[in-house]
Amino acid sequence: MLREGGAMIRNIVYDVGYVLVSYTWREDFKGFGYDEAGVRRLSEQLFGSKDPKSIRTYWEKYDLNEISDEEIEEYCYSHFPQDTRALKWFFRDPSVWSVCLSDIADTIPVMKKKGYGVYLLSNYPERLWKCQVESAPFMTDVDGAVVSWEEGCGKPSERFYRTLFERYGLKPEECLFLDDRKDNTDAAGKLGMNAITLSSPEMRLRAIAELEQLPDLAR
Repeated sequence: MLREGGAMIRNIVYDVGYVLVSYTWREDFKGFGYDEAGVRRLSEQLFGSKDPKSIRTYWEKYDLNEISDEEIEEYCYSHFPQDTRALKWFFRDPSVWSVCLSDIADTIPVMKKKGYGVYLLSNYPERLWKCQVESAPFMTDVDGAVVSWEEGCGKPSERFYRTLFERYGLKPEECLFLDDRKDNTDAAGKLGMNAITLSSPEMRLRAIAELEQLPDLAR
């Protein structure tokens, strides 16, 4: 949250996934005949579970651009052949299963108009970024972005946050960071950033209220 008696906030830093953009693939998979248990299984197959042997480390490599689109697809098809039809749909056109989360996204032009710097800090694979984020309406008001596929590292690595600070000349204490994961906001806090974890609808509303209360720097 905002630090008591801290420096004035001058920059808003947004995560993308589940902050500005959400995904419909869970519901879409039901169209392939999966029930809730089946969707959960397929989700864990794609993105991993808490099991250290799961695909999670493979998908994280995809976020960091260490493996190609072809490699992640081939891995999934070869390891989960019973799900090939749904997986082929999933990889064919990622733009069809992404949707803008307007509650937070609509704060971007408002904060920009109020004189704040607007930045993105996100773990995202290259192809999905280009399909789902690059042409999103909110991008016209973004001053800069640090994305895992371009940097070869991601949150919650300290190096990733410091890349943001150094590239754009930002002071951590003058930044407010919005992310849906506590490990990421905790890492941001340790480096001096103000941070809000958007872990529930209530926290999203609280973040919007915090942004509304920030003074107009453009006056």
